[in-house]
Amino acid sequence: MLLQFKFKNHKCFLEENILDLMATKEKRHLDSTIDINGNKILPVVEIHGANASGKSSLLEAMRFMFKMIKSSSRIDINNYLPVKPFLYSNKPFKQNSEYEISIYLNDYEYRYGFSLNLDCIEEEWLYKKKFSATSVASQKVVFERYKDEVSFGSAYNKYEKTWNLFCSDINIKKMLVLSNVAIKEEEGIFRSIYDFASKFYFSVENIFEKRVSIRLLDEKSSLYDKFQSIIKEFDPCLVGIDIDEKESDTGDKSYNIMGIHKNIDNDDFTAIPLEQESAGTIKIFNILPIILKNLEVGGVLSIDELDIKLHPLLFKKIVSMYMDKKINKNNAQLIYTAHSTFLFNSDTLRRDQLYLVDKNSEGKANLYSLSEFRKLRVDADYEKKYLSGQFGAIPFI
Repeated sequence: MLLQFKFKNHKCFLEENILDLMATKEKRHLDSTIDINGNKILPVVEIHGANASGKSSLLEAMRFMFKMIKSSSRIDINNYLPVKPFLYSNKPFKQNSEYEISIYLNDYEYRYGFSLNLDCIEEEWLYKKKFSATSVASQKVVFERYKDEVSFGSAYNKYEKTWNLFCSDINIKKMLVLSNVAIKEEEGIFRSIYDFASKFYFSVENIFEKRVSIRLLDEKSSLYDKFQSIIKEFDPCLVGIDIDEKESDTGDKSYNIMGIHKNIDNDDFTAIPLEQESAGTIKIFNILPIILKNLEVGGVLSIDELDIKLHPLLFKKIVSMYMDKKINKNNAQLIYTAHSTFLFNSDTLRRDQLYLVDKNSEGKANLYSLSEFRKLRVDADYEKKYLSGQFGAIPFI
């Protein structure tokens, strides 16, 4: 599970910002938090802010880090690293961008991160400690890196041997130690963190790709049955979705995606191309399979503008699935941005689950949660206070 994400010098975020999924001491909605060794972890975080405030950039920073973990071994040594420094000044291009995650795996907390620029990985680190709420555990070094110099903790010689064997004759300045050791190990710390990163999914409104849903639903697995069952709750006139695969003479595959409806004239069914369905139904087709998969296997899912094109009650239904332990059995986590304030209240979410992104006149974005407002009562009208400007992060109109 993701405990914390920390980053700086990414697009509109210049200074260090932290998204913390460790619950505060707030007593409200404790039953929806995930309890691990006495620690409370949040299954859901909702992020608000004005248009162009940096909400999407926050999710993209997470995506960038996880994508680097999964693909650094494939980066062309002659290309620049795909880093995206602060946009509104030339100086940040000469500084490093930095990304760090803290995650829980197998009774331990792992803190992994790296700093980089266009030309190289400048630093990289991995630390480990026992995950406990009752005692202060000491942190142990798994490895530390400065440019091309990598040192491993004394208990992790096997990883050092793998790394030394791999990097003996190649240029490593644009390759992450974690990624390249992980793909050569069947199991262990590096592989576990790599697999965790591989479970990360990222969706952006209006840039959805049907291929993910097609791949998940075409398996005709239990996921397919769940999807067909739940989609009826979103559109009662929809009996189900049919995916018809076609193969051309050249071997290329194409798909016809049809919404199946009951014909009011008889007992037959009518198939309607997905493109002719409502915008909400199309969105549900694009996000629901990946949501169900995330709930089934665990990991982190981030969705930009989750609320767009969905009725507020359907929007709430998706969020509530993550907060229901009978449904979310594998501790999946949902991080999303929204403009709707329908769930921006103490009846649904805790203060530490509601984050805001505000951008100042210099273009610098800042991330903070409602839990930082110490005098805010847990039973206050969050929505009213937010829309009246008391928390910032609203458009200047």
